[in-house]
Amino acid sequence: MLDSEMGGAFEFDTISLKRHSSGSTSGQTTFADFEIWAGLAESDVLGDNFEDNFIPGTRTLLFSRESLLIEAEPNAWIPFVLDSPFWYGGTKNLIIEILWSEGEELGTECVYTWQWNTGTMRCASGPYDSETGSRTSVIPLIQFSGDMTLLNTTFAGVKTSFQ
Repeated sequence: MLDSEMGGAFEFDTISLKRHSSGSTSGQTTFADFEIWAGLAESDVLGDNFEDNFIPGTRTLLFSRESLLIEAEPNAWIPFVLDSPFWYGGTKNLIIEILWSEGEELGTECVYTWQWNTGTMRCASGPYDSETGSRTSVIPLIQFSGDMTLLNTTFAGVKTSFQ
């Protein structure tokens, strides 16, 4: 996610993906070694090497399950309540990395999600434990939930602070 799309600094404790409306899948599957990582990136475009996309020292494990059953109705958000919240500082691009070793990625038991075309190569995917992958401009629709840390003031207080 580009820093310009994130809307500033905030802490999030849940990441959600929106299940596609397709009725051709059961909407459930079990994934092994399922993990969600977050980190920061300087570039607006990802490269083929996964680790090289992260600013060194920023890749952080947010969610980890040995086995995870995902079930979702069409057009429902699939929430992942993080093991610990993540503070996004608002000044760099944010990488969300989702990994699993086993689980149906394509086919009758896959959980398809809504996606959007960014116009630039902002997504990289590949086999589990691979150092490199292929790039695409299509990324999943992601929702972040958490504390947006707004100032505790009223509209009148904000208005008077600018006079």
